[in-house]
Amino acid sequence: MIRTALALALFAVACSPERGAPARDAHARQQRTLHLVAVGDILLGDASQSHLDREGYDYPFRAVAELLARSDVVFGNLEGPITEQTKPLDAGKDYVYRSRPAAAAALHAAHFGLVNLANNHSLDYGDDGLADTIRHLDAAGVRHFGAGSRRAEAIAGEVVELAGIKIGFLGFLEKYGPYGTTYANWFAHVDSPGVAELHEKTMREAIGAMRPQVDVLIVSCHWGKNYAEVTKTQQRYGRLAAELGADLVIGHHPHVAQGIEVHDGVPILSSLGNFTFGSKGRFDALDPLLRRSWIADVTVSEGRVASVDLIPLEVDNHVVHYQPRIAEDVDLAAMSAKLDERFGTPLSISGGRARLEVRGRTVAAR
Repeated sequence: MIRTALALALFAVACSPERGAPARDAHARQQRTLHLVAVGDILLGDASQSHLDREGYDYPFRAVAELLARSDVVFGNLEGPITEQTKPLDAGKDYVYRSRPAAAAALHAAHFGLVNLANNHSLDYGDDGLADTIRHLDAAGVRHFGAGSRRAEAIAGEVVELAGIKIGFLGFLEKYGPYGTTYANWFAHVDSPGVAELHEKTMREAIGAMRPQVDVLIVSCHWGKNYAEVTKTQQRYGRLAAELGADLVIGHHPHVAQGIEVHDGVPILSSLGNFTFGSKGRFDALDPLLRRSWIADVTVSEGRVASVDLIPLEVDNHVVHYQPRIAEDVDLAAMSAKLDERFGTPLSISGGRARLEVRGRTVAAR
């Protein structure tokens, strides 16, 4: 069951018309333009902990605070549990992450309305760590999707209502490596906790349930390979999400920005890359044009995704010291062209942003 929609509108609405309401009411609720900001991977801890302890938990957000505050809702991928558990699920895992409870309040203070939990670190401290994460986020007023105490909860998603426009969020993790094998219970089952799996059956079920209830549907996918190009799996599932009814597909996990594909009129942002991520990162071997991330400023107008502005972000912690900032010295046209070589997606460059105008769905969702 989808949770009660979060009222984040700047203007309160006494009631929201359902589908089938009088045309004048539907028209009125679509008049306001909304701005949604999407960011990539977030980890408030690990190697950045000393900075957080010394500077405060607002430190990672300071350089982009104005952009976040101007948005109607901000969302991203929370990479790792918020927990004080001390025993990891697997002490031998290459990378084990967690954040202290203060991270939840910091996200709320930075204007995050909700976060995706369907990723390869949410259960680093087991089921208890996931339960702690959900508890801390709930207490801080930060919504979440993509994980839960059982499968039905993990795939249910979250709905946010803004000025009468209902926006749905679903999150999925690609099954790869040890996830689903060595860590057999990483994915949620009928009666056990975990994250939602990126699988055709699951996507059909989740998108099919969410689509009739919302005006705009955003699908968030943790997929691909670290510091690499877009994989065939990303393309396959991104296109499937579009075909099933998503209005926007947003990827994360590779830690760097990737290209943008448009399929059936639906934008697929293959990877936003890191946002504020608490490890150093491995950027040295990359082409300088490929070391940045994206912030996506999504415009919703007349009840649909009208455009996506991609803002380049400096995230190499050897340079920004765990405080990401807008990349001002990047050749944005060259960066966009390099990332989109395989897709050929037309982007207009202006004012430090690469804009994709969204013409709308070209075929009906199946």
